[in-house]
Amino acid sequence: MDIFLLLLALSGHAFLWIGLVNRLHALGLRRRIIGRLTLVFLACAAILPIPVACWFYGGFSDARVGAMVAAYVVLCWIIAPLTLLRLAWLRLFLHRTPSCVRFHGRRRMAIDLDAATAADEEITHHPLTRLPLNEILRLDLVDWTLDVPRLPQALDGLSIAHLSDLHFTGRVGKAYFREVVRVCNSLEPDLTVVTGDLIDERDCLSWIPDTFGRLVARHGVYFILGNHDLRTGDVAGLRRRLEQAGLVDLGGRRRRIEIAGQCVELLGSERPWIEHNDPSTASDFATTEPSLRIALAHSPDQFGWAKSQNADLFFVGHTHGGQIRLPLLGAIFSPSTEGVKHIAGLYNAPTTIMHVSRGISGDIPVRWRCAPEVARLKLRSPKS
Repeated sequence: MDIFLLLLALSGHAFLWIGLVNRLHALGLRRRIIGRLTLVFLACAAILPIPVACWFYGGFSDARVGAMVAAYVVLCWIIAPLTLLRLAWLRLFLHRTPSCVRFHGRRRMAIDLDAATAADEEITHHPLTRLPLNEILRLDLVDWTLDVPRLPQALDGLSIAHLSDLHFTGRVGKAYFREVVRVCNSLEPDLTVVTGDLIDERDCLSWIPDTFGRLVARHGVYFILGNHDLRTGDVAGLRRRLEQAGLVDLGGRRRRIEIAGQCVELLGSERPWIEHNDPSTASDFATTEPSLRIALAHSPDQFGWAKSQNADLFFVGHTHGGQIRLPLLGAIFSPSTEGVKHIAGLYNAPTTIMHVSRGISGDIPVRWRCAPEVARLKLRSPKS
């Protein structure tokens, strides 16, 4: 019985500090502050099991210390079952395929880096990429066909490709990302949206023409930036390079385009890391209601903002799908104020459908049971 209670306390302890780290990385604090607090949290996670085990098997001569440890153990006992119940509820109910989905498919794409690098030598990857079962150099193509309640008949069949979290760090060679772009272009999308965390290292800015610069879509490629893009030290310069490569910046902006005679509006938010004025105040904002409104942000924590903007579709990333998914528990790491609530896939709220991408890469080049993805959404009118 003591072993069970100890394991229960240690489980609650792990859930507590993982949850704190998750929510810390959802805040718009400076990178240095987040890094230091993360080290403090991880130190607490590593050290506190020692007094907990001591309390179980010997106690403390100082009654006050024993009382504090006992209170912490009780807290962990409460957290453990509540967290397990929440994870079960999320998996059974919230993470189910929403009713708006007509089709959902996934297939593994063949990545031939030798063919991709015929004209260059960008095939060097970090040693971690060679770990057994690491999926960081694999790629899934995820297809969704879904009903969009307000989609007019004229836009029936519109397709959108979604990329997120490419994380150019140099730990995964450029050749892999060129293959990602090739796969995305092979879908022949009407629109392509890229939702942040594109480049972590300034040395990788030179990759833009051969990667993002090769993205093509009938009606444009649109992007917003994420928290890791601040690491380049020159956000304005990064935007300029991406625009020179042919991408359209939606960071704090609202743009309107015409597709099949219909007005389609695209808008973006980069909060909480980059503050902008509300895009509804942009000078080119018109009063006529668009036939389709598409919102972009980096984090699913902006879901409320997208709904307040009356968006039909909302595209985000940031979570990496958890990046590492454990058996039974699934994903437990997610830099969100709501933990793993919106970890990956489709979520349908009244009038707004959110797609959360698992992303392409990561700061740490390790993925387990959570392969990178390129997603394609095909929109259908309920009248079709």
